[in-house]
Amino acid sequence: MRDEARHTVRYPEGNVLLRNLARDFPVVTHGQGVHLFDASGKRYLDASAGALVASVGHGNREVADRIHEQLLRVAYVNGTHFTTDVTEELAARLCALAPQGLTRAAFLGSGSEAVEAAVKFVRQLWVERGQPQRGKVIARVPGYHGNTLYALSLSGRPHYKTFFGPLLAEVVTTPAPYPYRSGLEDYAQDGAEHYARLLEETIRREGPDTIAAFIAEPVIGSSAGASPPPPGYFERVSAVCREYGILTIADEVMCGCGRTGRFFASDLFHFTPDVLVLGKGISGGYAPLSALLIREEHLEELRRGSGGFMHAQTYLQAPAMTAAGLAVLDYYERHDLVAHAERVGAHLQRRLREALGALPHVGSVQGVGLMAGIELVEDTASKRPFPRARKVIERLLAALFERGLVLWSNTGHADGTNGDLLMVGPPLVITEAEVDELVDTLARGIHHFFQEAS
Repeated sequence: MRDEARHTVRYPEGNVLLRNLARDFPVVTHGQGVHLFDASGKRYLDASAGALVASVGHGNREVADRIHEQLLRVAYVNGTHFTTDVTEELAARLCALAPQGLTRAAFLGSGSEAVEAAVKFVRQLWVERGQPQRGKVIARVPGYHGNTLYALSLSGRPHYKTFFGPLLAEVVTTPAPYPYRSGLEDYAQDGAEHYARLLEETIRREGPDTIAAFIAEPVIGSSAGASPPPPGYFERVSAVCREYGILTIADEVMCGCGRTGRFFASDLFHFTPDVLVLGKGISGGYAPLSALLIREEHLEELRRGSGGFMHAQTYLQAPAMTAAGLAVLDYYERHDLVAHAERVGAHLQRRLREALGALPHVGSVQGVGLMAGIELVEDTASKRPFPRARKVIERLLAALFERGLVLWSNTGHADGTNGDLLMVGPPLVITEAEVDELVDTLARGIHHFFQEAS
């Protein structure tokens, strides 16, 4: 029987398969704006929007009412049988905003699903073109593209192989741009050419006619702490891919939907991909939703061949999901949320650098818009990471959580095992005053944590 007075749940209580079996999970009762409230009445500032998902904030009545209206009409039809007005309108609106040429959209339930669908689309296209030998996808390390098996294979996190290695596909990798650990004297000036050269060397080594696609996050998510590319990077790598006939996939699951101060992060970095995937912020967390955007000329090749894209899932184009996406998109436009994210994001980036830059063990602070990463190191002079056995980021995250600050973290980026990162990515509705509260709480928490540790 449900315990109405329960404030926290900890394994082995209850029947939920909890993600962590050694911590308390507060029972959240409601949310409002950038804040969450648990059953004890404690307030949390959701500084990571969950997993950079809650773009329009918690308790958004405008969005919830729109979804409710759709639920009362029809919640579910499968996209292999029907389409609906909300699905058609969301596709039209997204494609009108998208990088040039992306004029067709499909809707799925998660970013991982969208990445899987993107790779399957590219693969089918090459088979239909009579080039079945093009089966490899080049991914970057560090990077992340999802948790289903092929998406996980594409994710440049070597430590996943400890548990799942035999289940993962072999994927070709190339280094991802990460300013703090690039080793370059001038990342901004030399980075684009450096990483494009490494990509080209990889292509030549593998054989250009075996490569189907190159996948990249325009701004790398938690794998490299909101790492922006060096100037000119996507122009250079796109040119390399075009030279060898390789298709490009932009993974905007985390960095898209206004988080960088542009609706599509690809636009910010002059990247015009062949395929693009969205997720997370596209529905603001009000329903599972992701999107796959492709070029009509590629779809025409499939039409003339097998007759269609050989991919479907249970919730393909389900109207309850697409209604959430349409409601969120309308909210963005009514409240000019992308421009707001750009303006408040500049304030966040400035405040983070001012407040954290001189703190002990803060190696780097970087990011774009309302997306930032902080790398913590044992020694700032040498950039030496903390030994993984010390679990620094886990302990710091727990200490900040006690202070009512919810953040996202990652490990292993420095060398595949070691490395401690914090991600900041609040709801796009956050105000400058709330940014100040966030940064001040974070700075005090980091300072106190390392003071106690020493």
